[in-house]
Amino acid sequence: MIDRADFPSTSDRPSLPADDLTFDVIFFLALAATTPGLFRDRAVRGILVSLAILFALHVLALVAGVEAFYATRLGAWSAAHYGAFTRNLWATAAHFWRFVGCYAAAFLLWWFLVRASGARVSPAPSGRTSLPSASAGGPSRASRPRGKA
Repeated sequence: MIDRADFPSTSDRPSLPADDLTFDVIFFLALAATTPGLFRDRAVRGILVSLAILFALHVLALVAGVEAFYATRLGAWSAAHYGAFTRNLWATAAHFWRFVGCYAAAFLLWWFLVRASGARVSPAPSGRTSLPSASAGGPSRASRPRGKA
C-alpha cells in the first residue's frame, strides 16, 4: 500500500500487486527443485546467492513500481513533478520488470548459479565407458552369438 500525507483521508489508498514480488521466487524455487544434485554444497550455495540477488532485485522493482505510480497515476501532481522522459523511464522500468525481468532473472539465476553447480556429473572410471558395446574388446560376452562346438 502506498500512503502519503497529502492524500485525502477519504480517498482509497493505492497499492502495488504483491504477486509481482513473489512469483519469481516461486518460479525460481520450482526450477531449482528440478535440478539433480540439489542438496550438494555448491547448489545450496547457488540457491542462497540467487535468493539474495532476487531480494535485491525486489527492492529495485518496488522502487520502480512506486516511482512509476507517482510519475504516471497522480494526474497534475505527476506532470508537475516528473518530466515526460522520467515518466516514461519509470513506467518502462516497472513494465519491463513485471513482464520480462522477473521471469528472466529467476531463469538466469537458476541456469548460471544452481543448474550449473548441481548437475555436475562425475566422470566414468578411466579406461571404461558407460556403453559396454563401445569398449575396445567389442560386444560383451553375453551378446556374442554362441558357436557350436
